[in-house]
Amino acid sequence: MKKDQKYYGEVWFAGEESNKQFAVLFYKDDDLMLETNLCAPRTVYKQPQILGVFTGLGYITFIDCRIQHSSSGMVETRIYRPKYTFVSAVHFVNVLNTKVSEFSVINDTIVKWVNHYTWYDHLDEKLLYKKFDDLYTIDEIGLEITISHYLNFQSERTELHIKNRGSILFKKDEPVDILESIRIYVQFQKMLQLLFGRSAKFERFSFKCLSCGEWQQVYYNDKKLTKSTNTYVHTDYEKVKVDLDKVLHAVYTNNSFQFCLDKLMENFIATQTSHNKRFTNSIASFEAFGKLYSGHKSNNLSKFIKHYKTAFVLIGKFTDDEWKSFPSKVVRSRDYHVHSNIANKNVYSEYELLYISFLFDFVIAYLLLETLEVSEDLLKNFIMHGNSVFIDMKRTNEILSANPLLKSQSN
Repeated sequence: MKKDQKYYGEVWFAGEESNKQFAVLFYKDDDLMLETNLCAPRTVYKQPQILGVFTGLGYITFIDCRIQHSSSGMVETRIYRPKYTFVSAVHFVNVLNTKVSEFSVINDTIVKWVNHYTWYDHLDEKLLYKKFDDLYTIDEIGLEITISHYLNFQSERTELHIKNRGSILFKKDEPVDILESIRIYVQFQKMLQLLFGRSAKFERFSFKCLSCGEWQQVYYNDKKLTKSTNTYVHTDYEKVKVDLDKVLHAVYTNNSFQFCLDKLMENFIATQTSHNKRFTNSIASFEAFGKLYSGHKSNNLSKFIKHYKTAFVLIGKFTDDEWKSFPSKVVRSRDYHVHSNIANKNVYSEYELLYISFLFDFVIAYLLLETLEVSEDLLKNFIMHGNSVFIDMKRTNEILSANPLLKSQSN
């Protein structure tokens, strides 16, 4: 489905095929909208399932359709926003009973991660491009992941468009339902966010039907990690391939790693979060890591910080004097914001909380990867980027955010 086009067809409620109504299917931002005269005889705020046939698309099953707008009068209309939309050229998708063992996602974040410049060599008259299919196997859960980079060709009467494309193919030994396939993909997105610092909305999410063998599509508005503006590091796919197998195994099979990664992703999922909220998220993530990995029996934030002094000093470049006061000041600030200990003195300002939060996020990511015994080159990426964010950007923004009015009042 193209976001700049409208599609026309007929829709009806499941089990009521005799009551068909004309409908228009279109995108609004990143949500699919269904405008139609199809209305329930009673007042409802959503319909569990709507079926339809659309020109240029085929058979469509809309699931969990919330009513976004309704109007009544001589003609009654509804605009529905389905949570999941299933498209098939062959038959309606039986959503409740559908199992899949093979599904593919086109996501151009892979293209940015590979970062290959495709160009035409006029001397040799050939196109220079990168094409590969890299297989990663996670035997513990019977999962194969193939990361692909290739060229996509689109021809018109007078033009030929060539574009780099990236996709991820998932294969499961045992079939899973659609929601589980989405969860498997979301875990992959978390790996992208951790190692590459970003993700993007998929262009196509398709699965192979076990009954007819044809590829079908599912669409949903992926709102979690795709709008994140935060980044950890900028890595190159070719350079991290040596560690990718270890990271993928941990992302899919290591419960402790998964839990800490989920906590860490909270700061990437949230948008326009206050600095103190971001700080408390980071502290909660670090405490989770400390409890699961440090070996300390008591859940003591100060002990956890001191236990991982080496990582903090590597990334934060603390002097001995700065380090002496750091653990206690973090604890006081945590207690101030989490436990409402407003009598606490010498806590971090709202501005400082942002960079302390960044520091903890880098430390957590560094320590998580260190537990997997990844290469020193990958760990150095986190150290260098952490240095840049926590030290260099902090100094720059301290100058830019200085308030001359406050200075004039103090004189």
